[in-house]
Amino acid sequence: MSRTILDRELRELDNQIVRLGSLVDKALEAALEALETGDLAKSGIVIEGDELIDSLRTSSEEHTIRLLTMQQPLGGQDLRYLTSVLSIVGDLERMGDGAAGIAQNILRMAPLRGNGTTIAVEGTPVSGSSAKEITEAAVLHGLIELGNEARRVLQGTMKAFADRDGKAARYIWQEDDVVDVRYHLVRHDLMAMMAGAHAIPALQSDSLVLQRVTYLLWIAHKLERVGDHCSNICERIVFIVEGEKSMQQPAE
Repeated sequence: MSRTILDRELRELDNQIVRLGSLVDKALEAALEALETGDLAKSGIVIEGDELIDSLRTSSEEHTIRLLTMQQPLGGQDLRYLTSVLSIVGDLERMGDGAAGIAQNILRMAPLRGNGTTIAVEGTPVSGSSAKEITEAAVLHGLIELGNEARRVLQGTMKAFADRDGKAARYIWQEDDVVDVRYHLVRHDLMAMMAGAHAIPALQSDSLVLQRVTYLLWIAHKLERVGDHCSNICERIVFIVEGEKSMQQPAE
C-alpha cells in the first residue's frame, strides 16, 4: 500500500471516528431533552439510533484491522494511531450505550410519575434545592446540568482528537473532575431523599418515589461514565501525538 493510499485510508478512518463521536453527542443531547420534557417518542428514537452507533464502531474496527494487516511494517504515529483507534471507538460506543440506557430508564419511569416529591432533610442540600428540603424538580435540574457538562467534555475530547492536540487532551482529561463533582452533588441529594425517617412520609404519600429515585441514580451514573470514557480517549490522544502514556504536563 503506497503512502498516498495509506494517507487517504487514514483520513477516511478519521472521518468515521469523528462521525461516531458526533452521533454519540447527538444521542446524549436527545436523551437529555427526553429526560427534561418526558418525551417518550424521543427516548425511542435514541434507543433505535444506538444500532447505527454500534454499526459504525464495527466498521471502524474492521477498517483499522484491515490497515494494520495490509500496511506492514508500520511505525511511529501511524501505528500508535491505529492501535489506539480500537480503544477510542470502544469508549465512544459505550457512551452511546449509556445514552440508550438513559432513554430506556425514561421509558421505565413513565408509569411511575408522581406530582413531584419534596422531602425535608437535615442539613443543606447541594443540588439547588432550598435549605432543608429536596425536590425532584431540583434533582432533575441537577441531572440536566450534569449531562450538559458531560457533553461539553465529549465535544472537547472530539475536537482534541480531530486536531491531534495533546495539550487540549490533557486539559479535558482534568475536566472530568467537574463532571465527577456534579455527579456527586446529584447523588448526594438522591440518596438523602431516601435516607432516614424523613423518607417515610414521602413513601406513604407516594409509593412510587423510591423507584423513581433509583432510576434517576442510574441515569446519573451513566452520565458520569461519559466523563470517564472521555478521559480514556484523551489518554489515547496524548499517546498518539506524543508517544507518552503519562497525563502529567511535560516540563517546559
